[in-house]
Amino acid sequence: MHPTSDEKQRAPGEEQPASDEKQRAPGEEQPAATLSREPGTSPRAWRRWSWVVPCAVFGAILAMSRPFVVNQNTYLVHAARRSGAFPQLEADWFAHTTDPTPFFTWLASHLLSIVGTGGLLALNALLGAACLAGLVFAAEALLPDAAPRAPRWAVACALAAAWLAGPWREVTFEGVAGQYVLRDFLQPSNFGVLLLCGLALWLHGRPRAGAAVAALAALMHPTYAPSVLLIVGTALVLDRGTPWRRRAILAALTAALLAPPLIWTATQFAPSDAGTFHAAQKLIADGRIPHHSAPQRWLDADVLYRALIVAAAILLARRSGKLRLGAFAGVCVLGTLAAVALPQLYTLRLAFPWRISTWLVPLCTAVLCAALLGRVTRLVPPRVPRLVAPGILGVVWLVAMGAAVDSGLRRMRRPTGPGVALALEAQRRGAVTDVVLSPPGFEWEHLRLNAPVALFADWKSHPYADREVLEWDRRIKLLRKLYPRRGRLQCSALAPILASAPAPRWVLVPKGSSMSCPGVELATSDRDGSLYRIVEPSPRSSRPH
Repeated sequence: MHPTSDEKQRAPGEEQPASDEKQRAPGEEQPAATLSREPGTSPRAWRRWSWVVPCAVFGAILAMSRPFVVNQNTYLVHAARRSGAFPQLEADWFAHTTDPTPFFTWLASHLLSIVGTGGLLALNALLGAACLAGLVFAAEALLPDAAPRAPRWAVACALAAAWLAGPWREVTFEGVAGQYVLRDFLQPSNFGVLLLCGLALWLHGRPRAGAAVAALAALMHPTYAPSVLLIVGTALVLDRGTPWRRRAILAALTAALLAPPLIWTATQFAPSDAGTFHAAQKLIADGRIPHHSAPQRWLDADVLYRALIVAAAILLARRSGKLRLGAFAGVCVLGTLAAVALPQLYTLRLAFPWRISTWLVPLCTAVLCAALLGRVTRLVPPRVPRLVAPGILGVVWLVAMGAAVDSGLRRMRRPTGPGVALALEAQRRGAVTDVVLSPPGFEWEHLRLNAPVALFADWKSHPYADREVLEWDRRIKLLRKLYPRRGRLQCSALAPILASAPAPRWVLVPKGSSMSCPGVELATSDRDGSLYRIVEPSPRSSRPH
């Protein structure tokens, strides 16, 4: 944007004149007309839209991953079964449990049924591009008017290089408690990038679109509902110059979009009774995911570094930006302190108030990056050729993207894990819907979707409805009794397992262990272990329950 006459008369770094501030109500954001054009550039279309290229490249490289990995073995199971492309899961107990993210499942199941796993990769690439764009535009709007600005494409290139190949990317772009706003594989929490996009739209004078886009994050992952309320609520409070009717419309729009996931969660995961609900919450919070739900587990030096990033961004932001970022950080800190002080309040711990950090830390990192690049741009002497600085940044970006592509290729070539060949052999010799027993450890979590095969249970994939959590715990205890750490499997644990419906027909025995039980015979072996067939299954119904 070409400088105005007033801007030409001000010294570099001088604050906006008081007369300009009086034209806007306190806390009111700069009008969209002045924020929509890229600072420091001409209105040529190719310069205004040059930030799209690094965003698209970032999304494409980030999404380089093979299906199915890590959390996908939990969050894509319901979608895989409903897509019809995985008939094996019709006999899988976990695939029939209550779905915590039904709207994500609806979207993912249609992608799987129409375009296959490529659709999941494409959607994750789109979310990655949207994330980087949201960071660039939100950071630009949070900086003071008088702050020097670097072109948007430069900020996008720097953020992409730091995220994909930076040495401190775990600290600068990840939240606390091992939680993230974006991963290199599709999962419901990746839709948290819509919070950043919604905030950017709101800051650039498009509050309705911003509220709607931000609320979509909670539609896909209900634990983002507090973040949506925080972003929209803070904006409504700060934008005091907005007429109350308009603010009421924005509040109603947000409430309407939040209603479906909240109603689903309240009705489908309501307590069966107080004792069952408390026992299920304790199992999840203290037994299954304490690394996510217990602040004592993850309060370390990295948390301090992230806090310093947030504090620095608050100092650099404009006045309304300080209030926004301060409110976001304050709620995150208060929620964490409450969880520390009241560890038995499992509902609070499983609401993850610190999930705010998953998008707040990258946002503050983007603010610092934009401010630093702006100051560097100002410090470049006029005698330096115009293309030198962009050329240096371009070379750094290309090198970082090359390293990121190499890392992505290695992720795509990574082996699926043990037991897949044995599970496929079980299907070849038996029925597609035969249930398989496997060790409950994380190293076997991939079988359900990568073979694919119906499993009795596994430690990675757990339900959330209270009675289903207790049933999952019962199944895991039976598997742990059946599978000792080393040596021969315990035949006494097999009878209660076979009493479940549908009865398992195959047993995967890892390398280093053996099995010698009545009614069970060896089928085949390979480098991962052995496959045993249960020749006398319990005569029960074939429908999982």
